[in-house]
Formats: sequence, C-alpha cells, structure tokens
Amino acid sequence: MAYYRYSASYPDKDGNELTVRSMVPFSLETEKNPYYCHRYYTSEKDDSPYYYVVSLGHQKGWPGHFHGPRTVDRFIIHYVIGGKGEFQGEPVEAGQFFFTHPYETHTIRDDDQDPMEYYYIGIAGPGTEELMRRTGFFSIPKIHRFQFADQLPSVFHNALYQTHPKNDTELYLLSTFLYLLSLHQQENAASASEHSKMDAFLYYKEALIFIQDYLLEGITAKDVAQHLHISPSYLRVIFSRYCKYSLRELMIRKRMECAASRLTFENVSVMQAAALVGYSDYTLFSKIFKKYTGMSPLAYKKQRCQIPILPENVNL
Repeated sequence: MAYYRYSASYPDKDGNELTVRSMVPFSLETEKNPYYCHRYYTSEKDDSPYYYVVSLGHQKGWPGHFHGPRTVDRFIIHYVIGGKGEFQGEPVEAGQFFFTHPYETHTIRDDDQDPMEYYYIGIAGPGTEELMRRTGFFSIPKIHRFQFADQLPSVFHNALYQTHPKNDTELYLLSTFLYLLSLHQQENAASASEHSKMDAFLYYKEALIFIQDYLLEGITAKDVAQHLHISPSYLRVIFSRYCKYSLRELMIRKRMECAASRLTFENVSVMQAAALVGYSDYTLFSKIFKKYTGMSPLAYKKQRCQIPILPENVNL
C-alpha cells in the first residue's frame, strides 16, 4: 500500500467537521472531546489483492450531524454501540449494524438529541462481494441486530491507536476484518440453532394436532411426516426431544386409550372397538390392549375400568 494515514475530526461551533491528518496514531487523549471521529486509512493496492481493508474508524457523532449523500468503492459495515440516528432515512439504534454496498449512494444522520456512537470498517477488492455473500450479508436486511458490542473496543482501538509496521499492516488489518466476520458467523450459527429449535417445537405441536384429528383414520408415522413436509427420521428426532414416547408408541397408546373409552362409556363390542381404532386383527388388538391395561378388552369392558393409559404430561 502506498501510504497509511490517521485522522481525527471534530465539529466546529456550526457543526461542520474539522479534520486533522497525521501519519502516526492520535493519542487516546483526543477522545476527551464529547464528539469526534477517529479514522485509519490505507490506499488501494496496485496489484489488486483479493480483498483488503481500506479504512476503519470510531465515531461519537454530534447532534444532527449529516453524512452524505456519498458513494464509495467498498463495503462498509457500521456497528452502532450507542445513541440513535438514521441510515438511508431508516431509524437505527444501539445494538444494530448497517452496511453499504460499493458504489451505493448512502446517507447517515445522527439524532438531534442522542447522536450515535459507532465503529466502522471498509473492505474492498475483487473478491469482496463473494466473501460478503458467503458470510450471509446478501441475505439479511441492511440494518440488522448484533450481540458482540462488548468486543468491539479492543478490536478497533488497537488498529486506531497503535503504529503498524509497514511490512505487516495489510495482514493485521485483514485479520481484524476476518475476526469480525467470525463474530458474525458465530452469531448467525447461534441464531440458526435457535430458529431450528423453535421450528422443531412447532413441528411437534402440529404433529400432535394432526394425530388428534386423524388418528382413527389409520394414519402412520409416515403420514404425519408427509403432512409436515419433513423426513420420518427428523420427525423421530423431534419426538425424542419433546415427548416421553416415540411417535409410534404415542399413537398406539392413544389408540388404546380411545378403545378403552369406547368400551367403558359406549355400547360397543370388543371387535367394534378394535375396528374403530384401526385394528382389523382382533387377536393383535387384544394382545396390545392387555399390554397397556393389564387385562383383556372383554374383562375391561365387563369391569368398566377407567385406567389412564397416557400420563398427564403427554397432551394431545
């Protein structure tokens, strides 16, 4: 890279940005000003590396500060850690990041009462678009939440307030950017896992409703999976997570419970009860019924028992 340049900017009495540039880092003492922006720039490389960091910075904006309309040849990610404002006319606040695409005209405005504090980093190079796509930035809104604000000061302050040897500055800054991407990846993975758990529970509840509605029509576990548009193996995993019984076991128990109820409260024969819950084989039905109640269907009917077959914590 041709040069390395630091800058510090502050508002004048009219709110205009005054900038001082230096080839060495500014002291942390400059942060005593209530409003400021510290930046670190590099120049574009002549040999066009795959991707490289162009700039990064830390800004405590001033009331009503307006940036843009502006177009730059890089992706820029801004991490808001305090205050609020607008990006492209949309509200943004602490705990959100927003980003721009290369050559996309954008505007940033600080709130009049509670201006934003944020870190930002810009990345360019012919491979940048593919990198950003691969790490998910093309599939999320341009204003999005993040959870790693507490890690940003150490990540950015080292880059802003240390002198970088010219022989490793490019790699040092690139490692900073890749570390930020790793934080995004970790957060995306955690979010995907949480969504997966929510989806699994919804599948479980939907399966129970389907069983409740169609159990006596002879449905199988495969029918339940097809209704949910998921694989039978995934359905088994879901039931192992949320239910004391496997899906097959639960359906058998529920059928026996229904048969027991018919035998107790309705004037049906044992063969009729078997048929009503989907069993054409009377011998098989009697064997399974006795397994769950401790007595034959005929003895159960004569004694008009009311033995619960499903525990209370399994609700259909």
